[in-house]
This record gives sequence, structure tokens and C-alpha cells, in this order.
Amino acid sequence: MDTKLTHSEQLTYRAYLENNIQYITEIHKKIEKLILQLEKEHLSVKECFARLENEINLLLKVYSHFTSLGGYSYCLKLKALIDTYQKVTNTEIQLSALYYIHSKILELQEEQLKYFPDLTQKKALYDELTPAKKFVEDDILNFTYKWITFKRNAMWFVVLFDSYQLLNTSDISDLKPLSQNYYQATFNNTTITIRDPLRLDEQPSTTVLLINYHNTTYGYFYDTIGRKLGARNNILQRMAKAPDGYSLPLYGRVRLFGDTHIYLKHIDINKSG
Repeated sequence: MDTKLTHSEQLTYRAYLENNIQYITEIHKKIEKLILQLEKEHLSVKECFARLENEINLLLKVYSHFTSLGGYSYCLKLKALIDTYQKVTNTEIQLSALYYIHSKILELQEEQLKYFPDLTQKKALYDELTPAKKFVEDDILNFTYKWITFKRNAMWFVVLFDSYQLLNTSDISDLKPLSQNYYQATFNNTTITIRDPLRLDEQPSTTVLLINYHNTTYGYFYDTIGRKLGARNNILQRMAKAPDGYSLPLYGRVRLFGDTHIYLKHIDINKSG
């Protein structure tokens, strides 16, 4: 039996779907706000998880009506993780895991909407650059803005750079944790901040992306180096999607090369006060 929708049916279903997107978006905003409030301790853990569980149950009900919307399985994983966290001590709660699973829900949802029948992809707003090399100097890439992408714990990230270098932890010294996601180390007699953007329960990776941007050095633990891109204008700043009131050190989510990336702000704890 041919189950392919006619053009008229596609338009009707698309309109029906779009009428529900606003409702779905509002639920996602509430989930992100609750995780942020949990991080800033504006709500008790018990109250926050009770509200999160309620919003996720609403999301599951909506998703169950749309076979074309991705993210249902990750929504179940987020619900299971919250159920687990309600039974453990506060010190065992990994906020990065909550952020990661929620980002996967949004990523899969956006992917399905992007490739809905008869929808065309927008023209790329950036120029892809050469694959990553061991070291890149500023004057090799003639773009005002340059970005490099990297993967950490199955999540893609993107940061601005003027030049960069790939290191192993054996190349740095005096590595010590400052918090769950930030470390301090010494490289070439300079104290630097190294950020682990998605640390779960494991130790930092053994590979470090060292970024030089505006004459300051920043480090990132990574698992895989991705592609680079450049532009004359800060197009990623305009593309970044972050909910209102989002104060974490990131600009938001951007879609690059078919994947959702978290666009990180550079943070140097040693100079932040």
C-alpha cells in the first residue's frame, strides 16, 4: 500500500504541525529555565525536579502524536535521568548530562523539521575551510572571523579562534581542577584555563585544543576535532539560538554541517576576578 502523502495532505499536516510547534517551544524554554535555576540554586532540588518531570510528561504527550518529530527516545532518557537524580545526593547530580540530553531532543526535532517533505535547505552562510592541521597561524586564513569545531562526549561545539594548537595533556603541567568543568594548567610558562564543555562522570580527555583569540589563550578538552569555517561577519552570533535569560558561558545553538553545535564563549577564570 502506498502511504506517501499527496502535496495537499503534506500542506495540511505541515500546518497542523506548525500550530503545535509554539507549544512545544514553550515547554522546551521552561525545561531549560528549570535546569538553569537548578544550577543557580534558585529552586530546591526537590521542587525543580518535580516541575521538570511535569514538563517532560507534557512533552512526551505531544511527541506521541507526531511520528515525524525526533527526540522522543531522548525525552524518555531525560525523564529516566530525572527519576534517578531524585534518589541520589545533590553532589551526584550532573547538570552537564541534563543539558546534553535536552540538546539532543532539540537537535533531533530540528533535524526532522528540516527534512520534512518538500522543504528545501537554505544556502550555507559560511565558507568551509581546510581540515584541521597540527598548528594554524593567523595569517593563513584570510577571514575576519574564524571558528573551529570539536566533539566532546558525542556533542559538537564551536569556538572562535585566531590561531590554535592541538596538544596532549603530557604537553602541559600543573593540571588541577577548579570546578567540575574548569581546570588550570601551565603551558609555555603561562597559566591557562582549560574547559571541559561536557564532562560526565569520567576524567578529562587526554587531548587539548589550545585557542589563541584576541591575544588570550584558552584550552578545551576534546575527543575529536571537526571542521573549520570562516566569514567576513560574525554570522554565528546571529544564528545562535539561546533562550531568554540564558546566562551560561555560551552564545547558544547553531546548526553547522548537518549537526547542532553549542557555540561557546571563551572564559578565562584566571582573569575573571
